[in-house]
Amino acid sequence: MKLIKYFAQISLLLLISVFAFYSSLRCLRETSSPEDIAPKSGRFVQTNDVKIFIQEMGDPKNPAVVMIHGMGSWSELWKDTMNVLAQNGYYAIAIDVPPFGFSERPEPTELKSIHQAKRVVSIIDSLGLKNVHLLGHSFGGGATLHTALLIPERILSLQLVDIAVSLEEKNESTSSKPSLFEKLWNFSILRNRLLEVTATNPHLTKILFSQFVHSSECITEEKVKVIQMPMQLKGTTSFFGNWLGEFIFHSDDNLARDFKQFGQKLTMPIDLLWGDLDTVTPIENAKKIQTSLTNSSLHIISGVGHIPQLESPDSFHKVLLNNLKNIKTND
Repeated sequence: MKLIKYFAQISLLLLISVFAFYSSLRCLRETSSPEDIAPKSGRFVQTNDVKIFIQEMGDPKNPAVVMIHGMGSWSELWKDTMNVLAQNGYYAIAIDVPPFGFSERPEPTELKSIHQAKRVVSIIDSLGLKNVHLLGHSFGGGATLHTALLIPERILSLQLVDIAVSLEEKNESTSSKPSLFEKLWNFSILRNRLLEVTATNPHLTKILFSQFVHSSECITEEKVKVIQMPMQLKGTTSFFGNWLGEFIFHSDDNLARDFKQFGQKLTMPIDLLWGDLDTVTPIENAKKIQTSLTNSSLHIISGVGHIPQLESPDSFHKVLLNNLKNIKTND
């Protein structure tokens, strides 16, 4: 019995030490402001509510491609695609969609796809762009589709990459009372300790991102450093905790309801680019989404998972450029 008690005490001390260590790392790491460490290749654009960090490449007189990243990502991870687009006669604009990247962070309740879409429209207006192609990946698919619903007449095409969206309305009513899990999550002291050793733990960045790809070889040390750059911003762990609480416990189906009401306006060419080995949003999801989008085509990229632009950039860029050039020919 004494031996069991001894091991229990040692285990508890080790656990406390681990949490204390990563809490210290977070305090030392999250000390910067966006203006201090954001890449000088980009700039901040004032939108309808917050400042959004964007990066651009190519001649602004060329057809514009606005790029919207997925969860945990930011504009820098589009850099290879931006290069390819610029070299092929396009003006590429990559946006940091809050709460990710270096964009100003609004209230967690203002991070639904409709709020993001209004920011994207505001950026398009600020850049003086009349018409654009929209390229959205994964979690960014919601903001991409919602943007198209807001300004369908200005969207030349939708390029949707392994998007994580639901276009079906929810039937069940949600309870106004918070669950036990939500109450525990709102206990920020414990929640932030949990995030410090998981989501914002730099030692786990590669492991976490590798879960989204078929082969982890594409998550190079260089890419890991890029992913980690915004983690240096003040209050990152705490804000992510607040946002995740909103995302998990108060998600809505505004996109599905707006799509049901205005989806018939999406008459622009729509291309679904999908990794055949995607386990996050499997190929069945793509086929289901395709049936809801009348003017859509499905392009399957073989041998890759959820992030084809990183896993097989040559194959991805070939499909993307072919899609865009066909649309240009048809205009």
